[in-house]
Amino acid sequence: MNLSLEQLTDELGVFSDMGTSSPKVSDGPNYISFEIVRNGQRQLIKFDKKSSIVTLRTENEAERKHASYRALLASATFANLREWAGTQRRVLMQTIKDIEELIPIEGNLSNLSIESTGTAKELMNGYLESNEHGSPGVRVLLIDGPAGIGKTRLIESVALNRAQNFAKQQKPLILHVKSRGRVLTYLQDLIAFSLQTIRAQVTYDQVPILVRHGLIQLAIDGFDELGDPNGYDTAWAQVRDLVQEIEGQGALILAGRETFIGRERLLKAVPRLSQKGHNVAVLSLVAVQPATAKKWLRSKGWSEQQFSGADYWGLFEEGSYALRPFFLNRLEEIYSDHADFVSNPPLIMLVNRMIEREAEKFGDQVAATFGEHQRRTIVASILSEVARDISENQSDSIDEEALVWIVDAVLGDEADPTVANLLKNRVLALAFLQNDDRKGRRSFAHSEFFNFFLSTSAIDALSKGEIPKFLRRNIIGADFLVTFGLVLESKNADQIRDFLVSASELLHASPLDRSSRNIGALMISAIPISDGVPNFAIKNVDVDDAVIRGKGQKSSLINVTINQLDIREADIAQVVFESVQIGVLISDATTRVSATFPNVSWIETLQIDGKELTLLDSDALDWLDSHGRVESSGLKENLVLDQLRTSPLYNLLQKVCRTMLRQHWIRSEGDDRATLLVDDERWEELVQLLARHDLLVVDTSKQVGGRPSKFFHVRQARSILAEEMENQKVRGLLDDVVAASTHH
Repeated sequence: MNLSLEQLTDELGVFSDMGTSSPKVSDGPNYISFEIVRNGQRQLIKFDKKSSIVTLRTENEAERKHASYRALLASATFANLREWAGTQRRVLMQTIKDIEELIPIEGNLSNLSIESTGTAKELMNGYLESNEHGSPGVRVLLIDGPAGIGKTRLIESVALNRAQNFAKQQKPLILHVKSRGRVLTYLQDLIAFSLQTIRAQVTYDQVPILVRHGLIQLAIDGFDELGDPNGYDTAWAQVRDLVQEIEGQGALILAGRETFIGRERLLKAVPRLSQKGHNVAVLSLVAVQPATAKKWLRSKGWSEQQFSGADYWGLFEEGSYALRPFFLNRLEEIYSDHADFVSNPPLIMLVNRMIEREAEKFGDQVAATFGEHQRRTIVASILSEVARDISENQSDSIDEEALVWIVDAVLGDEADPTVANLLKNRVLALAFLQNDDRKGRRSFAHSEFFNFFLSTSAIDALSKGEIPKFLRRNIIGADFLVTFGLVLESKNADQIRDFLVSASELLHASPLDRSSRNIGALMISAIPISDGVPNFAIKNVDVDDAVIRGKGQKSSLINVTINQLDIREADIAQVVFESVQIGVLISDATTRVSATFPNVSWIETLQIDGKELTLLDSDALDWLDSHGRVESSGLKENLVLDQLRTSPLYNLLQKVCRTMLRQHWIRSEGDDRATLLVDDERWEELVQLLARHDLLVVDTSKQVGGRPSKFFHVRQARSILAEEMENQKVRGLLDDVVAASTHH
């Protein structure tokens, strides 16, 4: 028996009934015994000093022997893990209808000693089940990846597999703890709710003991949402305490977005994990491989005609948003030859198509009252109000009765009662919503849907001069900001301008709450589409997370502090920075900064393959200098001439390629922002240069309503943006752009 008398006393005290005295200890030559009161009965627990056998004697019951202390803790008298497994299996099978039909998620696993690529489920199990440390420690697995990549589903599938096979394999069960959408959530509350969901007879304070002894493993899903208004101090503090509590055979899984947690940041925040015996690994989830996606869709009955159409729209290009499991699951349901994959990024297209489908399901009587456009507007308005209600109540679900009230609010007092009742009956079955863990409540089927409709709510409210409560109180994160940027960009020019003008006026309207921080973050996201507002500037504001995607317009940030700025896939060479401080910068090879960009001492560079590189201090400064801050001397080492960066032709190339990262085609006719690129006076010249190096596809065979269009697709857009000089086509193109720019 390796446990100290003090530790045993403390642990058994946690399993004793509340209000009873601490365990009575008797330390004899052959046995150590503890007397406790548990479930209203006196129990005598005897530990044999010569063996691992533990004897449990409960009043009015026969004596029971257990092979070890771990066996005692797992028994029906204590944690009752066999029943836990059965209940968890039933609960998860309601969520995952058929585990065999899940899309295989792939990832990269890395720590100091290993680096592996493969199926995420196998990598996760392999790491958690290995026992490399001889001394007591904690194994930590960080699971990261963008929204929709399958982090939650991965944890659920592994937890279900463990529960299904518990009786045979005795592998540690996984307690899946999810963030519940509040501004600040305490881990103990979340653990208690998760235990209640599976009806476990364990209490939240007993969980660390079970983790410490390797009986269960703790997965905290949405760890990045445990932060407080001062950053993530509270989240890290809770993890520091937890790590200390579970040292032994403990395993901890932390899942969050890729730009929040990394190995270096975790070790800096929890220094204890750097000590001997501990092990930290990162599992970075990546988009499904095109061949895997096609194989899965084929199993769902997809035809060759559907594959041909999806290939045409670029849905199976490596790294595409459409290859995230979230999107693929719904693509199988909503894909049609009539869906417009050109004018919008995949997420916008998906939501719009789902809205169309929902608007068709209300029946003839509703259709006779409301036209097609009205029905779509009603669906979108209801869901925007649902997202707002959930966010303002700092929850992750809505009461079904409140959902019905929202229908009344959207329809207004003049609505036909019969039609209103039909809509109320239908709204509970909207494909965007699902049953919550709590009876009588509904939640969004995915955070991407929630973020989409919360974005529309924020845009509508601020455009009308109103600061909604969720912007006054909540912390908005990077995943939301990415979606917000896409939603705002899908609006027309007048709507974008109205939003930006109103947001600028409201930026400092409410200094006593979080309004300025959140509105500031929204405005920063809008920098790539701020051309409709002359001299666009964001001044005198502190921001938590900020995200910029695409080609930044001429604009200014003045006296701004940003905790974390994500500028992957962004060119902000035209953005002026004055008295700006940035804590952490997230970037990639396509990122370009301006000459006025401030010093940053911490940069995380993430690639499409999930690999992450952390640059500190002088390395970070060198990276900034080589990505646009210092004038370069020629076309080498991923650098271009400074004069080229101001060239209209080069800037058009940048805009076109960055558009390619979000959508597959640019069409010559239409009312979306991407179409405006075709009207540029240098367009024909750029088309010729791209075609000369076999980097352009032009198609006229596919039409999506409206006037006949040409469709343009730029090949290797990411390589062009990264200025990969070893790529001969890319180098040739940039050489030609240099020559054309210097001749003008």
